[in-house]
Amino acid sequence: MRHLLIVGASLLLAACGGRDAAPAPQATPPVAEAGAASSSAVVTAPATAAPTAAISGEQAFAMCSACHSRQADAPQRIGPNLHDLIGRKAGTRAGFAYSQAMQGSGITWDAATLDAYLAAPSRKVPGTRMVISVPDAERRKVLVEYLSAP
Repeated sequence: MRHLLIVGASLLLAACGGRDAAPAPQATPPVAEAGAASSSAVVTAPATAAPTAAISGEQAFAMCSACHSRQADAPQRIGPNLHDLIGRKAGTRAGFAYSQAMQGSGITWDAATLDAYLAAPSRKVPGTRMVISVPDAERRKVLVEYLSAP
């Protein structure tokens, strides 16, 4: 099962990698995070050699859009719809079957909490089903700003 998650996440990252308007620099393949629990694999998004400050929020969100939508009326996907995420209690968006870990996390999403979660989802919420992390701090900053906008 763990190998299937790694392969699936790798395929999602590979499929989404070409959506940026500018050609992406050569990136390292996703790798399982060291010390990840055996029941779930954590995949890190490829780090880029070029500064990510030049990318837009929409470009930063491209890799997330394989699993999440952001528009108010968009349907749920593999992950929950992220419209109006900031200020919402984790695990409460109607119509999505959240993990017990997310429902019981006690998190109310704000910029700092979202940044910490994206950096290491399984450390912030042990037992979460989200397996993709965003190790690049600048990409996370752009992504958090994008998700914070109405």
